[in-house]
Amino acid sequence: MENRQVNLHCHTALCKHAEGSVRDYCRSAVEQGLKILGFAEHSAFPDNRYGNTRMAYDQLKFYRQEIEEAEKEFPELTILAGLEVDYDPEFPMEFYRKELKERLRLDFLAAGVHFVHDAAGKCIFAGANAHHTMETVRLFIDKTVFLIRSGMFDFITHPDMVAGSIDRWTPEIKELFSEVIRASSECAVPLEINAYGMRKAEIRYPEETRHPYPWLPVWQLAAEAAIPCVIGSDAHRPADVCGNMPDLFSFAGKLGIPCVNAAVAEKIIQRRNR
Repeated sequence: MENRQVNLHCHTALCKHAEGSVRDYCRSAVEQGLKILGFAEHSAFPDNRYGNTRMAYDQLKFYRQEIEEAEKEFPELTILAGLEVDYDPEFPMEFYRKELKERLRLDFLAAGVHFVHDAAGKCIFAGANAHHTMETVRLFIDKTVFLIRSGMFDFITHPDMVAGSIDRWTPEIKELFSEVIRASSECAVPLEINAYGMRKAEIRYPEETRHPYPWLPVWQLAAEAAIPCVIGSDAHRPADVCGNMPDLFSFAGKLGIPCVNAAVAEKIIQRRNR
C-alpha cells in the first residue's frame, strides 16, 4: 500500500462546517484512487459543548451507522471509523476510551487542539482569528504535548494550527514547538501535516505572506529530528478527499520527512482485526 493511497482525516456535514455524507466521501475516494479512507469527525461531548463545530452527542450512533453502511457499499475501499478528539479535562481520559472509542467500536482516535482555556477559564479558539499572546501559544503547546504523551491517540492532527496567529518565528516559539517534536519522538506518535491550511486564504505577516499552516519552520524541526508524519487532507468537501495531499507529499519529501500514512493505517487495521 502506498502512502498516497491513504487518507485518515475526513469530515462530513455532521460537523456543521463541512458538506457531504460518508457515502459522498467514499465515492470521491474511489474515484481519486484511494484505497484506505479514515473518517475523523470532530468528537462530541455529552453536554454538546462546542456544538457549532461538531455533531450533537446523540448523533454519534448515526455517524457510526453511516460508516457501517458505506463499508458494505464500497467493498473496494477500506474504511476506518475514527474521531478527532478535542480533549477537555472536565472529562477523564477514560471517557474518550470507553464512551467514544469502545462504545462506538471505533477503529482509531486522533487528537487535535482547537480550543484552549486561559487562567480565567475563557475559551479561546486556537486558529487564525487573532494574534495570540504567548500565554495562548503555551496553552496550545502544553495541551498538544499532553495528548501526545497520553498514549491514547494514533496521531496528532495539525500540531501547528496555532501558527496562523503567530506573527513570526522567534527563539521562544522555536523552543515551544521543540517540545512537541521531542514528545512525538519519545512517544512514537506521528504528527500530521495538515492540508486544510493550504486551502485557507493566505495571511500577511510582518515578514512574509503565507497560509496559516503548515508552517515551514515547524516542519524543519520535525525533519531535523526525523519525526514520522501523516499527510492528511482534513477534507470538508468530498472533492477535497485528496485535497492538497500531493503538495504536502512533495513538501515532506523536500524536507526529508518520512511519511507513514500506510504504516499507521496498517497498525489500526491489525488492531481492529485482533
